[in-house]
Amino acid sequence: MNNWSLKNRLRAISIIVLFIAFSIIYFATESAYSIASKNRLQESMNAQVYALMAIANDENNTLSIPDILRNQRLDNLSSGLVAYVLNQDGSLVWRSPSSEIFESLPRVNYLYSMTQLKDYPLDRREMFWVGESIIWEHDNQQEKNYYFIVGEKQSLLISAVDKFKNEVFFWLSISGVLLIIFFSYALNFFLQPLKNAQQQIELVSQGKINKLEGDFPVELKPLTSSINQLLQSEARQKNRYRDSLGNLAHSLKTPLAIIKSMIESPKSEEQESELISQIKRIDDIVKYQLNRSVISSGQTLIRSCVVEPEVVNIISALNKVHRQKNIKIEYRIENNTVFPGDSGDLLELIGNLADNACKWTKSMVVISAKIKEGAFCLYIDDDGKGIAKEHRDAILNRGKRLDQKVEGQGLGLSIVMDIITHYRGEITIENSALGGALFKIIIPLT
Repeated sequence: MNNWSLKNRLRAISIIVLFIAFSIIYFATESAYSIASKNRLQESMNAQVYALMAIANDENNTLSIPDILRNQRLDNLSSGLVAYVLNQDGSLVWRSPSSEIFESLPRVNYLYSMTQLKDYPLDRREMFWVGESIIWEHDNQQEKNYYFIVGEKQSLLISAVDKFKNEVFFWLSISGVLLIIFFSYALNFFLQPLKNAQQQIELVSQGKINKLEGDFPVELKPLTSSINQLLQSEARQKNRYRDSLGNLAHSLKTPLAIIKSMIESPKSEEQESELISQIKRIDDIVKYQLNRSVISSGQTLIRSCVVEPEVVNIISALNKVHRQKNIKIEYRIENNTVFPGDSGDLLELIGNLADNACKWTKSMVVISAKIKEGAFCLYIDDDGKGIAKEHRDAILNRGKRLDQKVEGQGLGLSIVMDIITHYRGEITIENSALGGALFKIIIPLT
């Protein structure tokens, strides 16, 4: 069942819900109709009892019922409705013509009621009964107890209820089939946006379109928007790889030409030193271009990482690299501060800025981070010479260029600028309270 399509799942749920709902309606309706039919039957039979009492006459100190009755069913043998008047001892006083089909008489010791139908068989026929016991005072002042009893075959009521049940079942079945057909069309209409999205994704995979287009329901817009962002991120990543390879090839032309000329000519110590320098430059260029090509695509997919453990690792590495300068590197990270992106980007961001700070500082570097006003804020302070205001924009602009030297604030700052750009952040250079430069980075959390 886990591999069922959404349409099959919704169809199965709809059928189950319809079955349960119609079953409840069917049994509730059948029960209500059966109770109502019994109530109507009881009222009708009570009326017959009262009608017999009304037409009863005193004749020769006994009760007499006229032969002609207003109810034709009591005259009809096949009507199923019967009536009796019995003495206290159970002997017959009067019976309706319709009761001739029975050989036995009703029991007088049975607790008859006018408020509830009693059921017991007579001559193996299931019957409903109502009755009333009355005391009649005859003309000779003698009082006698008589039972007025009316009965009706249960089969008549059962037949009527069964007929009603069949009608209800028929119409509920027709309604169920029609609703299932309607739900099928409704499901197709409901799932059409998903089908459109699926078709467009197939077109994207075939390279015919670049993104999902068209109007989608509100519920699908976050999904289609995320897919489009993912597609855009993939496109940017491809462009980044292509540009990085082109830049790498272009950047290696000059060092390779120098190395080639040095190899073809006799080598002096100066040439060997230059050769080693050019090889190191090639290595740095390759590392830089590879770093640029794998920078995370920012916030296409929401991810985050805790800052403090990464900063601790960076400080440990920097202490080893710059151990000869005896620099004091501190960090001030607020609890639960997170970076809204990939941990690799955070390492590149802090690592390059902190490494530059260690190159120019006298004795101390401070790394600070916190969340403020819905943004991730990073501060790198040093107690070096600082950076003059007129040179700050030039340093940042130079950091964006691909043809800068490895030393100083060239390649490392270029990587920093790329990361900040991809995360839609901003960087500024200010005067540090320590006396040197303060690099301030702000990256929005959303």
